[in-house]
Amino acid sequence: MKKNVPWNLIVLKLKHENSKDEEQQLENWLANSNNELLFKELQLLWNGIQANAESYTPDTEYYWNELVNRMHLGEPETKKAKAPGTGFGLKRIYRYAVAACIALAIGCSFYIGFLKGYTKPVTQMYTNLSGKSKVLLPDGSEVWMHAETALRYDSKMDEKERNVSVSGEAYFNVKHDMSKPFIVQAEGLRIIVHGTKFNVDAFPDSKNILVSLVEGSVSLMTQTENRFLHPGETAIYNRNTRVIKVKKDDVMFASSWANNKFVFRNRSLGEICKLLSKWYRIKIDLDPALSDKYFYTFTLRGEPLDEILRIMSHINPMKYSFNEKNELKINSVATR
Repeated sequence: MKKNVPWNLIVLKLKHENSKDEEQQLENWLANSNNELLFKELQLLWNGIQANAESYTPDTEYYWNELVNRMHLGEPETKKAKAPGTGFGLKRIYRYAVAACIALAIGCSFYIGFLKGYTKPVTQMYTNLSGKSKVLLPDGSEVWMHAETALRYDSKMDEKERNVSVSGEAYFNVKHDMSKPFIVQAEGLRIIVHGTKFNVDAFPDSKNILVSLVEGSVSLMTQTENRFLHPGETAIYNRNTRVIKVKKDDVMFASSWANNKFVFRNRSLGEICKLLSKWYRIKIDLDPALSDKYFYTFTLRGEPLDEILRIMSHINPMKYSFNEKNELKINSVATR
């Protein structure tokens, strides 16, 4: 996710409630071509949502206020990682607002279609910008979405296939149905299952797509090959070479971020940082001298990352800092 995105200005623009000064501020930010592309994608999605709603005119101000109030009442189910000195200010609230409004509006458009007797499937899209969220699909399957993840599917899943597409990382618990294969599309890779649990790591900025199978079975298809995956294996699909490699792996670790809690029992700082990096989706640069020097026992339930670091640094001497890219660096404390 790009840093310093003016979510408040974007939301006001989408709602047509921005002032001339706010319009100018947004125009200055849009001068960057990458920023303009991001805004256009959000705008197109928003316009599509409004079009699906057709003639329905709900009290948008009421629902908007309710949405903001709910976000002020407390965090989502799992608290978010944050750097020291940061909090739930307006920018962070609007980050959730964009994602939540998109999900809410799409859900409303589908519900309106149902009331009007529409039979044409509506494409649902959910975007999770931070932390993790859970989506229940029409067939009863469950999907946990990691930060910076988008999930798309039809509200009426086809009679022969259940198709979804994902960008980012998601953990699937698919409802068993031999008559309707469950197919996940991830940029050139088709993952076909009938009922199973697996993790898909398909972030756009990575050269590989990883599929880790916890239980059940899946088959992987590309334009050139088919592979079969067994529990305890991870498939690595290279986007550039379009080749699939399969290896034995710690699949429970791969999907650990989707758990409600994780218990560390006398685990080294190096092992803990590896999981924290996965859980909070943050790059951690750990001083090699500390990797196997300190050991901890505690239970992780999604507490803010800076709170965990503060406690660990009180137990054992170490210093940590976040850079401008929100990357974490952990070093030894200098001694005289």
